[in-house]
Amino acid sequence: MVVCSGHKIDFKNNVWTVIGASDQSIKEGDLISLNKIIGLKHHEIGYYLHSHGTSNHENVTPISKQQQVTICSDRGIDNDWLIQRYNFTTSYDVGHLMNGDIVSLYHINTNKPALYSNTVLLGDGSQEVSCYGDGSEKNNKWRIELIN
Repeated sequence: MVVCSGHKIDFKNNVWTVIGASDQSIKEGDLISLNKIIGLKHHEIGYYLHSHGTSNHENVTPISKQQQVTICSDRGIDNDWLIQRYNFTTSYDVGHLMNGDIVSLYHINTNKPALYSNTVLLGDGSQEVSCYGDGSEKNNKWRIELIN
């Protein structure tokens, strides 16, 4: 399961690398276009941000019972996400991903539920992360910090 833990960057646990969707390649230093399907790979352990459908009430988060987000060692279509910059005036922004951008991520294979940081706290005090909503809520917003 994927969890959130505070606002300070923990370089061991909170860093994800943007990679190409499925078998597409993105080279280090390449500009990342907005409204592009991407993958996210955990920098420390090399697993991919992953989600899947919730058929028969399986694969749901333990507390909120929303679409579960996990990490997975295998590359596949359940690891593909659409990245969009949050924009007050339009739902479709163009350009490239930049430092400080506020973005929403939509899971492609399950018809775009947005990556969501719940206010629900797990036993260790971390936040439950799921796919939920249309991307308009503040809990669907993620800040990009580009690091070298």
